[in-house]
Parts: sequence; C-alpha cells; structure tokens
Amino acid sequence: MLGVACCLLLGTLAAPLNAQDSVVVVTDAPACATCSLVVSALVELGDREGPGIVAQLNAPYAPARVVRSDDGDYYVSGHLGDGRLLRFSSDGVFREAIGRRGEGPGEYDLPVLMEGSADDLTILDPLSSRLTTIRGGEVATWRLPFRSGGFAVLRDGRHVYNAFSSESDRMGHPLHVYDAATRRITSSFGDEGARGFRMDTGLPALRRRVAAAADGNIWAARGNRYRIDKWSPDGDHIARIERDAPWFRPWEEWPGVDYEVRPLPSIVGVRDWGDGLLMVVVRLADANWRPIRPTLVPLASHETIEPVQREELYDTVIEILDTRSGKVLARTRVDESVVGLVGRDGFCSYAEHTELGEPKYVVWSVALSGHSR
Repeated sequence: MLGVACCLLLGTLAAPLNAQDSVVVVTDAPACATCSLVVSALVELGDREGPGIVAQLNAPYAPARVVRSDDGDYYVSGHLGDGRLLRFSSDGVFREAIGRRGEGPGEYDLPVLMEGSADDLTILDPLSSRLTTIRGGEVATWRLPFRSGGFAVLRDGRHVYNAFSSESDRMGHPLHVYDAATRRITSSFGDEGARGFRMDTGLPALRRRVAAAADGNIWAARGNRYRIDKWSPDGDHIARIERDAPWFRPWEEWPGVDYEVRPLPSIVGVRDWGDGLLMVVVRLADANWRPIRPTLVPLASHETIEPVQREELYDTVIEILDTRSGKVLARTRVDESVVGLVGRDGFCSYAEHTELGEPKYVVWSVALSGHSR
C-alpha cells in the first residue's frame, strides 16, 4: 500500500517560496474512506494495416500523442515521420489522415492536435516549432518564438507552453502564455526567482507538465518531484502543492536506461476536475521490475528493447487531490505504462495487435466513486 503525506503552501507570491509560508500537514491515509477510483478501457486506436497505422512507441523519438477533440474524436500521430495526423471516431474507427511531411502550410514533422474539432483545428508541430490552424478548409501556418514541450489551452483561448526561449528577457522562464490571435507572447514566468541558467544543465530544470485550471489559471507540475504550482496567466504565484510521498523520491538526474536501471517516479501530468479536485498521474517502476536484455538495434550503436516491453518497466499511480483542504481523496495503482493524458479524465497506454508488432494505443478513463461535498 502506498503511503501519503503532503503539505499545501498558499499565498500570492512572485518570489521564491520559503519556510514562512503556511503549511497544512495531511495524514498518510487518503482522507475519504468511501472514495475509490475506477479505471476503465474506453477505446483502442490504430489499425493493423492501411492508412490508420499509428506511430510506434520507440526511443529516441517521442511517442504519439493522443488528443480527444471537442466533438469526441481522437487525433493521433501517424506512422513515425510521415507528417500525418490521424483522426479516429469515438469508438476507434479510422476516419481520415490530415497533412503530410514537409515544411509548407498543412505539412508537419510530428503533428499534435491542440484544440478544435472537424474543420476548425489548431495543430502544433513541436519538432519544427510551428502552429497551424485549419478553419473552413483554409490553412495558416506560422513559426512559434520558442521550442515547445507541453502545452495547455486556457479558458480565455490563449495557450500556455512549457518551452525554452532564447530571448534574453525570457530565458530561464519555463512557462509562456501565447496569444495565437496576435501571434505574440503575453507573459513569461515560473522560474520562482531562480534566473541563473546554463544550456548544458539548465534545460531539465525548465520542464513542467502544464494544465489549465478550472478557474482560468494554470497548473504547472515538475516531473522529477511531487510539486505542483498554480499561476495566474500574468505570472502571479497563487499556490503550491508539495507532496512528501514515501514512494516518490525527488531526483535531479535520471539514473540510466530504464531497462537496465530501476526507473525513478515521474509526474506525467495533471488535470483539473473542477470543484477543487485535481487528478495527478505518475509513472513509476513496475512492482515486478527487472532488467531487460536489449533486443533491437534501430539505429547505429544504439540498442534498445521491443516497444511493448516497456509495459514490464512501469506502473501508473493516479491520485485525486482536494486542493481546498490539501488532502488526498483517493489513489490507485494500475499495471499499465502511461504514455500521456487524454482529455480531462483519461490517459493512454501503448500496446500491439499481435506478435508482429502492429502498434495501437489504448485510451483509459478515470472516475471517482463515493465522493460527495
């Protein structure tokens, strides 16, 4: 059984947090005795043959990112490197392929849907730092002023990116709010007063998992420690959740290849459920983790394992936090390796159709049972 202890630091701050901030200590056990989390498989995405084949999960490339559109369809990257964004229905039927590989309008390296539906789409291409809109058949493409990692769409329509900017007044800030209508950054923040930065060691410190808060603000979680900050779009610090979970040891450097060295826990993402509830999804070493012998050599001098074997390396922990009381309501651990979060209340994992290795992604839903205000 996983133990729990956490503290919530509150205050409206622009400077680094310190020991004088208020702290709420929470007991080890989840606070809600009747609460439980129900995790259910919703749909499988990716065909065994034809144009609906999705990208294979394989280092060193980024995995396909699954996004649920406003009308319930799913968008996922096509076969690695072909520049296509594949649309599937809510029940997993392939509908169409959008785009192709290239550098022109409507062409991509690795497209990711940001928001929209049907013929009103906003697509991010993080590898080429470009944003594309498709509205009524008209395509517009332009370059972003930073290299983007994670992103979220705010309630007012602006985007927040976890990104690296080389501009002198923005360098070292991990969060950038961007107005696509005017194509400009409106604010950069999130460094908590730590402006020192080096290219060789500073980039990992900039990584955040971002999500839109229900009240219009921004959640930003560190991957290497159970710390989640809440910011306003103007850069005012609102709150901090600092979890001291015995099973989540903070770390600064990744210990090594995950199939040779037991991997450390990492926050994959957070989602705001409204009414003060926050879903936190963590990837950590499988309960039965053991070293795996490399079996593939996809690149010169680079050995790795079969993509599906990553299920043997990781489990997923999901927690629901009550941010108003600073308590954990419910927690579960599932024997799946989370790839990314999908929509407001789900995540996806990688699988394969058969022993021949045709890739697919499984979308899971998370529901909280037994909770009432």
